Amino acid sequence: MRIVIVGGGAIGRLFGSSLVRGGNEITLIDIDRRTLGALRERGIGLVENGDEHPEEALSYPVQALHSADSLTSADLVLLLVKSQATIAAVKDVAHLISESCPLLCIQTGLGNLEAAGKIVPQKHILLGITFMSGTALSDARVKRGGLGKTYIGELDGTFSKRLEHIHQVFNRCGIETQMVKRIIGRLWCKVITYSAINPVSAILQVPNGSLTSKMESITLMKRLLDEGREVAKAHSIELVYPDLYELLFDACTASTNNLSSMLQDILNEVPTEIDAQNGAICRYADEYGIGVPTHRTMVELIKLLECWKPGVGQS
Repeated sequence: MRIVIVGGGAIGRLFGSSLVRGGNEITLIDIDRRTLGALRERGIGLVENGDEHPEEALSYPVQALHSADSLTSADLVLLLVKSQATIAAVKDVAHLISESCPLLCIQTGLGNLEAAGKIVPQKHILLGITFMSGTALSDARVKRGGLGKTYIGELDGTFSKRLEHIHQVFNRCGIETQMVKRIIGRLWCKVITYSAINPVSAILQVPNGSLTSKMESITLMKRLLDEGREVAKAHSIELVYPDLYELLFDACTASTNNLSSMLQDILNEVPTEIDAQNGAICRYADEYGIGVPTHRTMVELIKLLECWKPGVGQS
């Protein structure tokens, strides 16, 4: 398949390396000039978890572009950018999207579907969530973290031919993938779960696995899960996972040594996705007058960290 990946962060690199290894033609689009330069010169560098010599990363060649303007066709577009970049990214690839070239949004945040649907027809949009994890390194390398499953689905819950084809391609490339009917419910489950993991790990500046080692952090994350569950219930969202606590512990265990995406953003001094995760839960809560004080506190603390370099406290 000719696959366009929009977003050259850790997850974009993980998908790209696997899809190249499976024999697909990959074009990766990113706005970071240094990342593009490294991709053009050396390709995606994959460092398997536990590799003691990251400089010896396996290299996977891709076409690297700053924009999709020069592309005239593709078979699939993967949207893997942060939520705040969704609108600009979808506008950039809108001319490629059609029935035969769907847009598969694999993002951890609420509101991306609605934003994309204002630019391209919703019938051409698929949703996905992934529990793969990795850490972006310099020179377009990525260190693989957990080997979590990826779920994909049509918005109407059907198992279409295009969904089945993507499912086959992903699994053939080593991306463990499952087609599901209730993809929106699964998305909410992941957002609620990671709205507990991400900000707490970013504030404490610890790997995901450390969060389940102390009762204080466990209690804090459970409070975030409970508030998120109440918001989903008010909006009649059917949460696919009956036990979000188990999902949280499984996610932390699968990425024990991994730094959450939000912590990586704080350390790299770039904007986080707090508005699309905890912030979105707060906005949905407002619609029904539900109190989510713990989520509001997380939003405030993360925004302070975005303003101040960690540990420096500059005004």
